[in-house]
Amino acid sequence: MAQIKGLFVTARGGVEEVKQAFDAVGGELIVLENPDEGQIIEAVKDVDVAMTFGSAGTRSIFESMDRCQGWVGFGHGFDGADLDAAVDNGIILANTASFGTDEVSNQAIMHLLICSRKFVLHDKLVKNGTWTREHLAPMGHLPFQTLGIIGTGNIGRAVGRKAKAFGLRVVAYDPYVSSWDTKEMGFERAASINEVCEQADYLTLHTMLNEDTFQMIGDPQFKIMKPTAYLINVSRGKCVDEAALIRALNDGEIAGAGLDTFEQEPTPADNPLLKMDNVSVTSHYASYSEVAFTRGLTQLGEEGVRIALGQWPMSLINPTVQATIPPRDPARAWGTF
Repeated sequence: MAQIKGLFVTARGGVEEVKQAFDAVGGELIVLENPDEGQIIEAVKDVDVAMTFGSAGTRSIFESMDRCQGWVGFGHGFDGADLDAAVDNGIILANTASFGTDEVSNQAIMHLLICSRKFVLHDKLVKNGTWTREHLAPMGHLPFQTLGIIGTGNIGRAVGRKAKAFGLRVVAYDPYVSSWDTKEMGFERAASINEVCEQADYLTLHTMLNEDTFQMIGDPQFKIMKPTAYLINVSRGKCVDEAALIRALNDGEIAGAGLDTFEQEPTPADNPLLKMDNVSVTSHYASYSEVAFTRGLTQLGEEGVRIALGQWPMSLINPTVQATIPPRDPARAWGTF
């Protein structure tokens, strides 16, 4: 068997973790640090697969990938890649879904608990020297309340499982998951986004960003949510109409929010959300832990090796490409982590 060759585009290190999978099969890994698009286009001409830690796949790059069979991106999201261009050019796209499932789901639960206990306000009061039992009501009581989940992939399912430990009823909507699978998860199935919004005491988002999910939560949804409800978003900031969220919070249409992501990142210092005592915020770090990132980078290399060896990846994100390229062997589970 000819030696496989992979390209790793990175601005944040991770070379040794990605290289493990290529070393395991006697492959070669070429590393480009902080390249421009022109350098990537030249480099992909001489490799079997490309992997990236932060560089989006563009049409120009995919059109240059004659020998190169696939493009693997680190992380859960893939809104930075041109999916149509990849299919047009027969390029397999994959990511490292599941690497930070525990971290992201824990972050969602953290924001839920912070909102439930009005932590932002009371932390601020105590630190400013005010010891008071005012401003307590209304205070959350999680058992028998409803968690609404939009998106039941790896992370959404993990959030639901953990929420049930707090006694929450879980109602979920995902148009790509069957009703029997939803039942197997132990969740109640909603027929639409609005149905989830109407029922939720806490609404949490776990979807990809695409044309269907862009600003899927906006004025219409906030107007039908309970005035005591909270929005939790650890997916993509642009899944929420941020201006509508600010209006809903100012008008008392919902009680508060917990946000790890924003429409613009870094979010401007004058963003009204940063000044609200009923909004908890973090800086889009939900997926991070040292363990998770090591696992994700190792997984990045493993997916690259699968593609280079003629297998499908575990985390295929453009399944329509299956109709445009020759058949491949199914993905086989193996791990160096």
